[in-house]
This record gives sequence, C-alpha cells and structure tokens, in this order.
Amino acid sequence: MKKQTTNIFILFFLVLFFLSLSSTTEAGEPKYGGIVRIGVLYPQYNNLDGRQWLPYAFVPANRMIYDPILQWGSKGFDEPEPCLATSYETKDNIEWIFHLRKGVKFHNDREMTAEDVAANLSWRLETPKGWQPIGNKGLFRYMKKVETIDKYRVKVTMKRPFSPFPRLLAQALHAIVPPEEAKKWNKDFWKHASGTGPFKLVIAKPNESVVLERFDDYWGPKPYIDRIEYYFIRDDEARLSALEKGEIDVAYLIDANKPGLEGNPNLAYYDWPLTGILERLWFNHRRWPMNDLRFRMAIWMGADWKNIVIKSYAHKSGKFARTHLEHSKYFNPETVNLVPSYNPEEAKKLIQAVEKDAGKKIPTIKYVDANMPVRKKQAEMAKNQLAMIGVKLDLDFHSRTFWTNNLKKDKKMKWDLGKLGVGFAADPFQGFVHHMTDSGSGADGKSLDGYSNPEFDKWIETGMGLFDEEEIIKSYQEAEKVLILDAANIPLHPFRQIMAYDKKVKGIKPNNLAAFFTTTTFENWWIEE
Repeated sequence: MKKQTTNIFILFFLVLFFLSLSSTTEAGEPKYGGIVRIGVLYPQYNNLDGRQWLPYAFVPANRMIYDPILQWGSKGFDEPEPCLATSYETKDNIEWIFHLRKGVKFHNDREMTAEDVAANLSWRLETPKGWQPIGNKGLFRYMKKVETIDKYRVKVTMKRPFSPFPRLLAQALHAIVPPEEAKKWNKDFWKHASGTGPFKLVIAKPNESVVLERFDDYWGPKPYIDRIEYYFIRDDEARLSALEKGEIDVAYLIDANKPGLEGNPNLAYYDWPLTGILERLWFNHRRWPMNDLRFRMAIWMGADWKNIVIKSYAHKSGKFARTHLEHSKYFNPETVNLVPSYNPEEAKKLIQAVEKDAGKKIPTIKYVDANMPVRKKQAEMAKNQLAMIGVKLDLDFHSRTFWTNNLKKDKKMKWDLGKLGVGFAADPFQGFVHHMTDSGSGADGKSLDGYSNPEFDKWIETGMGLFDEEEIIKSYQEAEKVLILDAANIPLHPFRQIMAYDKKVKGIKPNNLAAFFTTTTFENWWIEE
C-alpha cells in the first residue's frame, strides 16, 4: 500500500511538472494583439515626413511608417541588409542596379514600383519647386542620374566611383514615399504620412502624441502589436514616472534614471551607446581665433575632456572616444598616439602666443549646444577648465533641432564652438564628408564648419573610388590622421540612451542604432499580460 501511495505521489508531481513546462512554453510564445505605449524625448509629429531625415533613436515612429531601400539589420553596421531592395549589383562603383521586392504596397494600397523609388532618389538631385529642402541631400551629391530599367529594377549612375553608396542608402535615406501623396500634401505630408512600413498613421497631435495601427498588407513579418502610441514627454523624470505607474510601456531615458529602474522588479532596460553618432566639439573655422591651429590645440589640451565625458554621466559611466573611428570597425589604434594629451600649462602658453601675434585679446567664445542635462554638465565643466588657460566661454543652449538645423541653414548664425553628433560607425564617409572643402554641408555651400585641407579631401576622394575594403579603411584612417593633426574638431563620445521597458513587452532586442523597432525583419514585439 505504501509503495502504491508513493507511486501516486510521484505520478502527481510529474503531471504538475509537465503542466508547468507547458504553461511556461505558452507564456513565452508570441501573441497577436495589444497596444504598446512609448514615451519619447523628441516630438514625433513634425518629423513624420519621410522626405526628411532624423535618426531612428530620436524618431522611432518614422521606421514603423516607412521602409528604406537597404537597412541596418541584426548585424548592426557590418553590412547593409535587404529591405525594399532584395539585392544590388555594380561592376565599377559608378553604375548601381537595385532589384526591388515585388508585391510591396504603400499604405494607400498602391503597389510600389521602380518608378516610385526612382522618384524618391531623384528628389536628391533636384528638389521639386515649392518643397522644403530634402533631408541629407548633400550626401547624395555624387549621384548623376536615376532611371528605371523595368518595373522592379532601378539604375543609379554616379558622377564618379562611389563605394559608400549602399551604406549611404541604409543610413541616410530612411523612406520611400508615394510621390502622388507627397505632391498632394507637400508641407502637410507629415499629417498624412504614407509609406510601406508595418504600421500606418492614424493620429498625429502636435507636441502630444502619434498613433499608428498595424498595416495588414505589410510585405514583411506581420506585427504582433495592433497599435503603437508614442507620447512626447519632455521631462526625463516625468517619463520615468509614467513608466513606473504603467501609463506607458516603453521609454527613452537618461543615465540619471538608472537607480529608479534597477529597484523595480517589473522593469528592464538596455544602456545603448549609439555608435552611429559620435558627439564632437566643433570649431567654426570661418572665425578667429578658431581658424588658428594653436587655439584649437589649446582647447583640446586645456580641458580634461576624457574626465568631462566620464563624469557628466551618472555613476561616472561616460564612454569616451579618443579618436573619430575608435568605436567602429575602422579604428586604428596607432592614431591614438597623435591625440594631444591634457596639458593646461602648455595650452595656456599657446593662448598667449595667439594673442601676442594678433596684438589683441581673445574675445569671449560663444559655445552652442543642445539643452540637455549631460551636455550642460559637459559645457559647464569645460567652461571652468578653459577659464584657467585664459579662454572665456559664453554658453548658449537651444533645442537640439534648432541648433543643428540652423547650423546647416542659417548663414548669419553666430557660433565659435559647438557640440554636434555625426556618424562614423555606419560609414566614415558620412562623418567625414561634412569637413570636405566643397561638401555643401554648410549654409555657404562649403564644409559644415568652414574647415578646408586638400590632403584630407584627397584621402576621402581616394576611399570613395576603391573596391577593396581594406584599402578603403586605410584611406579613411589617413583622413582621420589629418583631422587630428589639424585639431579640426575634438571627438568626445557616442550618443547614449537608456531604453527602458515593462517586462510584459517581449521581443525587444538591443541594437547599435539605439532605437525601438517594434516590427522589422529582425525584431517583432508582443505583449504578454
């Protein structure tokens, strides 16, 4: 009897065990349905026009409405992956043929064809009259002609061999929009945004929210989520509070919010450095004394930039970059030897020499940056340290959008130093091109910062025409050396964000774009209640 009872107990616990395994398996399986609410630190509504461009880290709604021709996928910046184009080919880096995916539909239910892709690319050659400037148009200045071969093939002809083109498409052209919708709505297209992405626009309330719903005719993986709601919450603490209270499910946060996250069993987070954007201190080379190499070296040597970066983040967790290419596959450790060391005494001597030769004192230097906590800390520390070598800073903070947009468009904007992020990890060309003499990046048609060096231009031009990746990398590394020896700008750190979420949201994967991709070919979220 005792043996029989024991066997019954064993059988009972085995049944419970297998039932628990079954329930665990079911709980871990993706499920359709539900709403995900995302708290963002930048308004989404006025950045929904696919003809413009902002990083996905700032405007994740864009990636859900639109698809790029090529995309950065599960392997990050290693190699562009197929998206609207399934493949591409070139024999000489001049003529590029893109094979487009068949059966892709816009949100207005019309099939996307080569005519649509050609039109979107052609807008980078010549913007239709009455339109606002097209995003990143300057990066496509080597395009010569765009034409269709047939319904699903597009040919792009460059002015010269241009090896970065596929990587440029993945990084700098985020959307193919239906031309008839763009022409119909023009400046109001953001209110009626239409693309080929997994979600379609339902509501766009200025400075409040953007609502997307699943597009059932999406060509890729069917989204598990029915609806995405993006809420613009300007204050970081308020965004964290909304996440803790369950008012939102996902949030972009900052380093200082980590303690609140670590103590909450219902929340998880990723600390993602956005290696595609390297924050740097720029000099306005159009103005004195920024156009004097000695002054630029003094600024580099006169402040302890490494510790400024580290200490500006909570828990001293700043990720410093010694060179432009350090946090990328293009990094050359030998270049670190060219970087000037922190030496305030030598920096002070350089400042005195600049003033002596000019016969006048250096005026107060206007330092412009975005109005964000980490940036303000960095600016204050730099101001205090540079004052010790005889350089006074006037700190001027604006919204990130205002600062970056006016830098590129306003010829009258007054600035001497400014902190700005531009990428290298995706492809060094996209970070270096802004310093090329006639890049058209600046409001005057020249380089963004007024910098000019024929040797630097030569190395970038050389890299663009090469086929062998090792040789391309060497060209970019030589260009970097020129920038460092010229102290053209000071590399500081990758852009960083804390990506926090309620653990009921499943399927989130960290990526080096520091963006929330609700549904893509490599990521698909679901809600587990």
